[in-house]
Amino acid sequence: MEEGFILSNKFRKIIFGDLASGERDVRVISKKNHIPIKVVEEIVREMADARLVEIREGMCYLTREGERLAERLKRR
Repeated sequence: MEEGFILSNKFRKIIFGDLASGERDVRVISKKNHIPIKVVEEIVREMADARLVEIREGMCYLTREGERLAERLKRR
């Protein structure tokens, strides 16, 4: 997955950063960043469709591809 997918949208960048830092709960991400929950849920679905995030038991986890992308973005 290209870095541009994350970096081209400020909300994707914020949400992906929180997930990469270990946050799993979309409600916490929503409240922490003052982003409406519906926006967070939609972006998480987009990331899941892009195979960067996996949703299990209501929690979000980076996939291996998501972890690799997070590492690349850290080095920027």
